[in-house]
Amino acid sequence: MAEILFWAAAILALIFAGNLLSRYRDKKSPFYLWWTISFGLYVIAFAMEALTVRSNWNLVFEYQLYIIGSAGLVGAMSVGTTYLALPKSKIAIGYTVYFVFVECLLIVFTFLNPPVLHGTWQALNSGKNTIVGPTDVFYLLLAAVGGPIVVIGALWSWWKSRRYYNLLIALGALIPSSAGTMASQGIGMASFPIFNIVGLVLIFLGYVYSRPSNQSRPNSLTQEARGA
Repeated sequence: MAEILFWAAAILALIFAGNLLSRYRDKKSPFYLWWTISFGLYVIAFAMEALTVRSNWNLVFEYQLYIIGSAGLVGAMSVGTTYLALPKSKIAIGYTVYFVFVECLLIVFTFLNPPVLHGTWQALNSGKNTIVGPTDVFYLLLAAVGGPIVVIGALWSWWKSRRYYNLLIALGALIPSSAGTMASQGIGMASFPIFNIVGLVLIFLGYVYSRPSNQSRPNSLTQEARGA
């Protein structure tokens, strides 16, 4: 059942990625580009989880792709959130350079130091005793840094604009993260893929209505003037 749900999540992420790419082509907003990349990495992570669940997490190459995708999707998402909260800011550009650099290092060291797959599904899913050495450092630099940026950035954008979709992004990021922590402790493992899908949908809905924090909604008078 978990395998089917992970494949469903991968397909859903692929559809969402196509939608976000279309929005980027129309509006050229950089956060749509980075969120497209994030959902593309979601596809990789979910597909690899589906394959590794079937083999009881014994496929090394697939697990390496899972490591790259699961850390990268958080990093790319946080880059998009930075552009949403701080459009045209040097901070957003600097953080983009940081993400690309660390993600490249993660890819290199993931293949230089192949993981040794052993232990329970919970342990492997959380990376315990598997993602080690430099790989673990770069993984944390992406996931542990990117995760809070996604949540805090979305809440900051909501505080500045009072746009509800920012709360959907924050909630969508928190739900799978909390479910993953619980699953690593052997709690709620059966519902873990479902929480991932719920988080994916909430994040996408938040993205659909996103706009830069310095861009306000047109008021009724402006709309009437345009219609005149």
